[in-house]
Amino acid sequence: MSMDPPKVLLERSFLEAVAQPEHADHPSCAELYRHLVAQFERQEILLVAVGDHLRSIELGDDLTTGARAKWFLHRAHKGLFAPVDALYVGFQHRRAAAATGAPGTDTDTDGTVAMTLVMCSRHRVRRVVTTNPAYKRYELELVHPDPAPE
Repeated sequence: MSMDPPKVLLERSFLEAVAQPEHADHPSCAELYRHLVAQFERQEILLVAVGDHLRSIELGDDLTTGARAKWFLHRAHKGLFAPVDALYVGFQHRRAAAATGAPGTDTDTDGTVAMTLVMCSRHRVRRVVTTNPAYKRYELELVHPDPAPE
């Protein structure tokens, strides 16, 4: 039995909602994130995210290969997503995601769902925090933020 608490993957749509105050789901996602960070601080869970998605949100997409590698190797755990560990995406993960293509997800044009599913499988993550309904068809424990009151 492992001594590590269970991993909870923060999916890209959730990370974007937390990071962008103007996002429609920001209030509910930010509240859920505060709750997850409190659980992390009590060592009840580990927070993880697909490295490509976390890096993109923290630094943008216009980076050289060297800058991407440097971010992963020397990522400063500070700022909004300081408690979140990045899951490194290697060539074998990209190849597996391309091969699976996340069947039935016509909206997954950038491969986000496929990559997330591959990383969940490879890192044995069962719990995913997301606002994306595409994950409902997979055998994952999904955590959704409470919808914003209208």
